[in-house]
Amino acid sequence: MKPYRSVKVVLQNSTNERLTVQGLALLRGTWTDKFAPKQGEELPEQSAATWSSESLELGAGVSGFLRLGSVRGYTQLNWSLPWVGRFEFRVDSPEGLRAEVVADERQPDAVVVAVALHEARRAGEPEHARQLAPT
Repeated sequence: MKPYRSVKVVLQNSTNERLTVQGLALLRGTWTDKFAPKQGEELPEQSAATWSSESLELGAGVSGFLRLGSVRGYTQLNWSLPWVGRFEFRVDSPEGLRAEVVADERQPDAVVVAVALHEARRAGEPEHARQLAPT
């Protein structure tokens, strides 16, 4: 069955740190087969992972979060794709890491988000929480 709403998150770990999935939940929807994160799953440095969530229920959106731990602290990814309304995505990263986010919303019911996690280039960069700006 084709999902009514889906969010695919592609995370590029462009750091020299190992990231570990330390928390995950869907507030609405289900994890897509073969793209579900697992507690304790590790992302080695300079690697990538893809996770996906979907809603198979008419009139329901999808929303959830992933928390990744590293020696610097936690990076949290939050998303919400309601049945009606605007897609929202937020990354909160610890000091010393920064996130670049690009969302492909050309298909508003099937959003793909690319997140590149980098080590901060210099001290004093603006806030460590990055939020996707409305388009």
